[in-house]
Amino acid sequence: MQEESLVTDAIRELVGRRTALEPQTVTRRAVRKAMDLYLGHQRGAPDVGEPAPGFVIAALELGGDQEEFPALLPNSMLISNEWQWERRLIVGETLRSEAVVADISERFGGRFGYNVTVRREIVLTGADGVVAARSVNTMMQYDARNARGANDE
Repeated sequence: MQEESLVTDAIRELVGRRTALEPQTVTRRAVRKAMDLYLGHQRGAPDVGEPAPGFVIAALELGGDQEEFPALLPNSMLISNEWQWERRLIVGETLRSEAVVADISERFGGRFGYNVTVRREIVLTGADGVVAARSVNTMMQYDARNARGANDE
C-alpha cells in the first residue's frame, strides 16, 4: 500500500495554471451533432445569431492542446463531467477557451487504495471578455494493485 504522497510541490504548483486553447466557434454543424446525440434528431437546429441549446458544448473541440497532467499512477478513470453556463451560447459566435487545473487532491486507502484526483476546467469566454460557460471534468488516478480487496485470496 502507498504510504507516501506522490503529490509533490511541483504537482501542487499546477493548480491555477492556465493554458490558452484554440478558440471555439458554435457552428450549426456542432449544434446538429449535439442535437442528434441528445435528442435523436437534427430537426429545428437554430440559425446563425440564434441561441444554441446548452448541450452544444459537448460537440465543441474542447481540450485540444492543453498540458497533460503527469501520470502519477498506472490507472485512470473519469469521475465526473460537468457543464456550467453563465449565459446562452449563440450559433456563429467564437469563444476563447482556456484550460486550468482547478484542484488536486489525494486519498490514502478506500476502495481504490491510494488515489490522486484532478479537477480541470475549460473556461469559454465571449468576445466581451465575460465567461460564457465552463466544461469541468474530474479524473482519478489509482493503482488497482492497492485497491481494497485486490490481494484477498
